[in-house]
Formats: sequence, C-alpha cells, structure tokens
Amino acid sequence: MLFRISKIFFILFMMSTFILFFIKLNNFKENILSFTKYNKKESPNIVILTGGTNRIKDGLKIIKDFRKSKKSNYKILVSGTGIGFTKNSLKNQLGSNFDPKLIQCCIDLDKVSKNTITNASETFKWTQKNDIKEFILITSNYHMPRAYLEFKNIMPNLKIHKYGITPKNHDIENWLNSYQTFGLVFTEYCKYIVANLRIKFFG
Repeated sequence: MLFRISKIFFILFMMSTFILFFIKLNNFKENILSFTKYNKKESPNIVILTGGTNRIKDGLKIIKDFRKSKKSNYKILVSGTGIGFTKNSLKNQLGSNFDPKLIQCCIDLDKVSKNTITNASETFKWTQKNDIKEFILITSNYHMPRAYLEFKNIMPNLKIHKYGITPKNHDIENWLNSYQTFGLVFTEYCKYIVANLRIKFFG
C-alpha cells in the first residue's frame, strides 16, 4: 500500500515537473519572439556575435539608419570571427553594396572568442579600450536571452540595447510544427538555465 502511494506521488511529481518545465519553455519562446530590432539611433556602438545565419549582414543594415541621423563616429565589434578571418573576408561576405571605408575605419574583429562567455569578456575589453558606455548587441533572437544574461553579468553598469535577428530557417512562432525548431528552442533554453545557475552560484 505504501509503495503504491509513493509510486502515485512520484508519477504526479514527474508530471507536474514536466508541465512546469514546458510552461517555462513556452515562456522562453515568447520572450524570444518579443525581441524587436533596436532602431532609436541613440548609440553608434555595435557588437555583433557571429554564429547565426546572416547576423553580420542583417546587423550592419542599421548603419544605414545611423547615416540618416548623421552620426559618423561608429565603433563596431564583430565578435567570434575565428583565426584567419580578416577585414577582406568581411568585405567579401558583405558584398559591393557595403561601404568598404567603413570596414577599414570602424570595424574591429574579435578572433579570440569561442563561446558566449568569451564574447562577453572580449567585448568588455573592447568597451574599456574605446571608453564605451553603451552599445547595441546583435545576435539571433533565440540566442539573445543567454547572450544578454552573460553580457550584463560582466558589464552590469553598461547600457546594452538588444537587436534580435530573426532566423530565416526557423519559424519560432510555430515551433511545435518543426522538430528542428523545437530542438533549437529547447537546447537554447537548457543552456540559458545552466548559464543562469552558474552566474547565481559562482558569479
């Protein structure tokens, strides 16, 4: 009898845990969809995290808006390019429609970063070197919650504007219709939980 009651409680506990996890996962998905592209033109400082499709191309489109606002003191960091990636590589990737002078004068390449944590630490060094107090953080929208968490942990006093890039290969709003998209959101949520726990317990 006692064993049967314990078994029922265990099943109820596991079901409750699963339901709660799925609710939190769905809230995470809604949070991803809530990110809009920052376009208030208050800061000409931009940090682009590599790794997602078209992050660089889509991210640098906002410079056109800066040109309209007549700002010229751009400071742009492309973080996590990897060894061997140069400004010529960037020029070839962006194509002829992008001003090559901007690449030479205003874009820095971070070849050291290997993950989101080192993206944040190398960006912090860049902000200190250039006396930057605020910047626009550009990454894929599904990556933004974890990226913002890591960046604010290292740079709590800096103003960070979010600019989420919508992935072209994943319809996150209809995430349950695609195994790949569900897996993407699920994996990123698990990474976010681990990062959050690491920061809370280890700083």
